[in-house]
Amino acid sequence: MDSMTFIDLTASTVLILFLVGFIGGMVSGFIGSGGAFVLTPAMMSLGVPAAVAVASNMAHKFPKALVGAYKRNKYGQVDVKLGVVMGLFAEAGVFAGKHLMVDIKEAYGAAGTNLYVSFIFVVVLGIVGAIVLRDGLREQRGESVQKESKQLSPLVRWVRGLHIPGTMMHFRSIDARVSLLVIAPLGFATGLLAGSIAVGGFIGVPAMIYFLGLPAIMASATELVIAFVMGMGGSLFYALDGFVDIRLSMIILAGSLFGIQIGAIGTTYVKDYVVKFVMAVIMLTVLVSRFFYIPGYLSELGSIDTLAASTVGLLDGIGEGALAFALVFGAAMILHALYRGMREYRLVQATAAGVAAEATPVFAAAAPAKLQLSPLGRFERFLVASDGSEFSAAAVRETIGMARKCGAQVHVMSLVATGVEHEALGESILKQEMETARAHLDQIKAQATAAAIACETHLIHGQTVDREIVELADRLNVDLIVMGRRGRRGLARLMLGHATAQVIGLAHCNVMVGPRAARVEGRHIVLATDGSRSADAAAVTAASMAGFCKAKCTVVSVTTPGSSPKSRDEAGQAVQRVVEHMKSAGIDAEGLVLDGRPDAMIVAVAQERNADLIVTGSHGRTGLDRVLLGSTTERILNETSCAVLVARGLHTASPTLARTSLVRIPWSTRETWGKRATGGG
Repeated sequence: MDSMTFIDLTASTVLILFLVGFIGGMVSGFIGSGGAFVLTPAMMSLGVPAAVAVASNMAHKFPKALVGAYKRNKYGQVDVKLGVVMGLFAEAGVFAGKHLMVDIKEAYGAAGTNLYVSFIFVVVLGIVGAIVLRDGLREQRGESVQKESKQLSPLVRWVRGLHIPGTMMHFRSIDARVSLLVIAPLGFATGLLAGSIAVGGFIGVPAMIYFLGLPAIMASATELVIAFVMGMGGSLFYALDGFVDIRLSMIILAGSLFGIQIGAIGTTYVKDYVVKFVMAVIMLTVLVSRFFYIPGYLSELGSIDTLAASTVGLLDGIGEGALAFALVFGAAMILHALYRGMREYRLVQATAAGVAAEATPVFAAAAPAKLQLSPLGRFERFLVASDGSEFSAAAVRETIGMARKCGAQVHVMSLVATGVEHEALGESILKQEMETARAHLDQIKAQATAAAIACETHLIHGQTVDREIVELADRLNVDLIVMGRRGRRGLARLMLGHATAQVIGLAHCNVMVGPRAARVEGRHIVLATDGSRSADAAAVTAASMAGFCKAKCTVVSVTTPGSSPKSRDEAGQAVQRVVEHMKSAGIDAEGLVLDGRPDAMIVAVAQERNADLIVTGSHGRTGLDRVLLGSTTERILNETSCAVLVARGLHTASPTLARTSLVRIPWSTRETWGKRATGGG
């Protein structure tokens, strides 16, 4: 290996690489791709030979692919078997691509590999960038998605109908058997491109969509498994020949880990077509950057007349400028979106604080602090998320039933999850998924209409189910989110589903979770309380539900073995004040103070009383990205066979919800609070 393979790292070079990784990470988090089409050219512009840039980028990328695949698999979007099989064939493609790069370098030197990689980038980014730009323009113009046949394409039918003995393998994502002789060339081509420019998804994703018939969301998620398998092996292959500069990998990885978080947050505040425009502009600008380097490489190789040094310098300068523009443009768009969103959020908070300040005196005079219950039991708008599964079908059923009792309006959402990078490439499959989702939503709306329930449907595009549910709930200012308790496979079958747990943790309103067979018929409600502010919110919520359903209510507080007499007295007082509050509202309520493990005792009481609903508070902590669900609440959700309503305290409510709840006092609490404020009985 010649001494010029690895560049010298100075303080300024390290800083530039870190910033490149940071901006590349922001771009990656914003547009939903790995960002290799930015990072590889950026390293080359810094003087890193093409082979080293590809190898080092691959080494930094495959750990991120593993994390992404793990996360997407929790949502059931990954066909692990297909990903591993294609990944193994892709490994052969990476091996071939690596040998091609080594052969080119031995025959033509670094200029040969630079020319080869630049040419591949120009062709691939030109095709993909044009498709994404076209799709973004269509979306901005508001062109509706035309109906597409739900039948499989002739190519997919031919592939699935091809039976070659000894080569057939079944894949759950398509519920069909496919010959390995079909998968082998698809995987090989994916690996060959990855071994050339460290971006294999441009082949792998459309191959799975158009040849195998995978839905777009599963294809993009399964490609992460392929990226991990071929990236890990490819890094090893390149490392054996001394092409992996682990210094570069670690520096850009460190930068991207920070940048990707900012980029992901930025997507919250922009429309989908804006994301596509940013992606298309970056791709096409990087294409221009690489294009202006090509004459210099050709001149160095003697393929064209030798160019003057000044001319080569000018062309390289244009290429560097174009790349710098792509990075700065992407960073500016993302930061602008983030700044605008944060500014709007602060304005909402300030408005909510002002309204809350005006409303506070009304409640301050209502009663002593220890007797006060936060009036958050409003049930006027429900949001239910449905994906057509048996779990969400139960949630829809219970939502319509409760809405009939409460006179509430129902909003139903269905998510068509898409990766921005592959949305255009899988357009026909995406259209089919959208039509299926629309038909499903129309069916639910028909059910609600038949039950005389006002219902609106929402077809959402996004990548993260829990975030989309919470954001829509905030926009609609709903009072309750209803979800199914989705089980996971294997030994964790009974554990709370990941998306459901995340929604409970992140939501600013009440969330009700129902097992598949649970039915909320208003037989009996069990309220768990510990006297906290969160438990007070749960008490008002339970009282509201009991009033609407004409249900009996059992208020339970549990102390642990060995608790002091003072703790038991406090638990008894907490139960008593809630029971008195409910009885004053005409609710048949009883109180229990038990000793044992809280979740087990609460679930046992629900079973003894034949309760169909448990109401509990959510003990969480707020943060930029997540709220942790209280362990007792989570165990109750996992152990009980009836529905569980998790109530949010006022201190965790969103500005919009807090503003509404403070101004609009719910049902019978209007009368109760009014009497206390005026000195009534």
